[in-house]
Amino acid sequence: MANKRKSSKKTTPAVRYLRYELTNSGTPDVETSHYLDLARDLSALNRRLMRQGRDYHIKRVTVVSRNTIAGRMPEPQRNAGRVTFATLPDSWMVRAAWNRGFKMWNKMNKLALDNTGSDITPKYHDFKIRGIGNYAPTPVYASPLDNGGGVVAYGEWSYSSIISPDGTTSFDAYNLHMLGDHIVSGSNYSSVGLLKSYAETRATVDTNNPNTASVNSDDPLLNLFDDGTQVDEITDNLLTIGEDTPYDRDTYPGESGNMPKPLVVQHTTLGTDGKATVGGFNAICGLVEIETTSPIANDTYSVLVELAPGKYRGIKAELI
Repeated sequence: MANKRKSSKKTTPAVRYLRYELTNSGTPDVETSHYLDLARDLSALNRRLMRQGRDYHIKRVTVVSRNTIAGRMPEPQRNAGRVTFATLPDSWMVRAAWNRGFKMWNKMNKLALDNTGSDITPKYHDFKIRGIGNYAPTPVYASPLDNGGGVVAYGEWSYSSIISPDGTTSFDAYNLHMLGDHIVSGSNYSSVGLLKSYAETRATVDTNNPNTASVNSDDPLLNLFDDGTQVDEITDNLLTIGEDTPYDRDTYPGESGNMPKPLVVQHTTLGTDGKATVGGFNAICGLVEIETTSPIANDTYSVLVELAPGKYRGIKAELI
């Protein structure tokens, strides 16, 4: 009788290690920015769509300087420099702004689908935004490499467009990003900031909550048992302290003018051997900004990103 393998629940296999080579500035000690779209790279390596609209969990990142050899370089160059990792803020505002953008994009597509005779939705239909990289429509994202320096082959990875009427017989089209201001080209938008748009369409709290303009601290009955001016002083404090929000009422964090760049979630200084490892963090939409500096001109950092294993096609990536 043939032996049968016992069935067991298996974890979905997935490539979870992404290696990048990031070259620093040709001028020593000048900060250089690099950008990753992990959902794009995981899709290419795993040969399946990994939707961008998730919260991707990075388990650890290892950084090695290609040009640093401990003990064989001048003392100032033995420390390969500094590396900083930044992501979209994991705040309720960013998540709400993303969900609002996703909802509006779906509503736009439904408008066309309602007028077709059949469902023409593409198989790999997915809502994709840009969020990091000067917040312009076309940041350049690094590509993962194999052990021989070979670059992964990509298929289609198009960032979502919004098509809106322009009041004539034509239309306006623009992309979407998360942080910072709207980007205008000529008289039209080229990219709309989701967080700024969300803030511009929401009511905010009023000043002086509650409205105490009519309260009189000198009212005779209020001061009936006041032997001195204690009640007046306490009342004045209640009228003036704690009535305003502990945050800017009009500008959300992440908008232009209020920390419009990604927030640092990990940073490290490379050791004398040119190596460093940082712990885990999460990246909304899988978008990561890496800033590097090195005392060596054109120093190249090999960066190995390890994604945490999980239930989303083998990767830990939760819904936003």
